[in-house]
Amino acid sequence: KVNEIIDETKDLAPSWMGLPIYKKVQTDSLIYRTEGVTGFGYVEEFDENDSIKYDRTYPAYKTEYVIGQKGKGVSVSQLLMATRPAELEAKLDEVRQLRYAMDRTLEKNFWTVLNDGTSTSDTSSNFPTYRLDDAVPLFSASHHSKVGGVAVRSNVISGTGSGAYSGINPTLNETSLNEAVLQLQLMLNGRGLPINYSGNVVLIVPATLRKLAMEITKSELRSDTANNDTNYYKGGFVDVISTTYLDATNGGSATQWFVAAAPGMADNAVAMRYVSLIDPKIEQDVDFDTKSIKISVDGACAFGYSNFEYIVGSTGLEA
Repeated sequence: KVNEIIDETKDLAPSWMGLPIYKKVQTDSLIYRTEGVTGFGYVEEFDENDSIKYDRTYPAYKTEYVIGQKGKGVSVSQLLMATRPAELEAKLDEVRQLRYAMDRTLEKNFWTVLNDGTSTSDTSSNFPTYRLDDAVPLFSASHHSKVGGVAVRSNVISGTGSGAYSGINPTLNETSLNEAVLQLQLMLNGRGLPINYSGNVVLIVPATLRKLAMEITKSELRSDTANNDTNYYKGGFVDVISTTYLDATNGGSATQWFVAAAPGMADNAVAMRYVSLIDPKIEQDVDFDTKSIKISVDGACAFGYSNFEYIVGSTGLEA
């Protein structure tokens, strides 16, 4: 029966596993590093008797992911298996719960990257976020470049509307969402040039904002207005992702929201990374001395981000 339960739960995965807002990296090292380059600027024209202009690339900021092991186990005694079938059923359910616990942990750690996105420190040592070494939070108005003369860049959503939808960190509505999408598309790279992202985007919200997010993006006509204009977002280039792990009850906020590039997990045009050394697995063995069956779930991974240009965020607490 233990084998049946292991087989039954082996394909379970956290809900973010299929989302297009992160990149999974399989590593064979305890430390995994990412470091980009700024690339070149525009090529320059030169006359017949002039020399071609020479340039160089510059390193971008790097992230160092330190792999951590996580796991949990249960033990089933030989005598319990042989004499107490009712208790055995309850004990076998603990095997299922092992996998649920692993998925719950991965879920929490993944979304903690956003929940801790306005800080340079972790709220929990059990759910660390590995950050760029630029000494500012993921969401900051002062991301600087290693290329001299390039102005600081911001991925904190800043609105130009009125009332609660204006200023830095606006609350979510149709106007502020449009400005956030534009802010992402107009983002500059470390050379001060456009990242030139024009693909699909995802609006990421806590469960508290899911209804509002769906009304804004999925209504036939424009939301929160009496006019009959077509809903610009209805075409489908803005999807909605909602999770309770971004709500206040799980270390987040009921007002925060994010817009992220969504090109697919294989693309580098995403900020978040899931770096895996050992994918989650359930195993069993027999203890030679006690004859008990020991079952465990474990894995080894790290979570964080390797760039900030492809995600923008708002606390929803308009400044």
